[in-house]
Amino acid sequence: MNELLEHPDELQRAYAMATPAARLRVIKQRLASAHGEMGSTRLVTIVSAVEALSRSLVVHAAGRPASTAEMRHKQFRHTGPVELVEEVLRLRGAGAAPQHFERDTWELFEVATRYRDLIVHECTYVGQDRHPYLIAAAEAVLRGLVELAGLEVRPKAVG
Repeated sequence: MNELLEHPDELQRAYAMATPAARLRVIKQRLASAHGEMGSTRLVTIVSAVEALSRSLVVHAAGRPASTAEMRHKQFRHTGPVELVEEVLRLRGAGAAPQHFERDTWELFEVATRYRDLIVHECTYVGQDRHPYLIAAAEAVLRGLVELAGLEVRPKAVG
């Protein structure tokens, strides 16, 4: 029983200490296993992926010692995905979110986070007609964060 009670704290510590690249590997595994998920479940997963990666990017921003990662993670533990993404953009000297991600994408992502919270906290669902737009916006924000952070730099073709 104690192991079960302590495990969430262990996971939290592990994720706090993990680099953004390590977090992205876990996120990609989770998204791959969720590929068959549809609708509200997929929306919760992809918005949570953006939240997890952006939190890691904030916690492990340049100039911040790894020894303080757990403390910083606790500071940002209850910060939502929109605010975390905006903080990543600020820390990396990128433009405002509506310009960095395209205004329509950013507005849909903001709405996706609200729907995610409603699904999780109010035990509801979103109409099937809304899912594709919300999921696509969250995927675009995730890709944009990965690119901004240089987490998937592919070798350039020589030719």
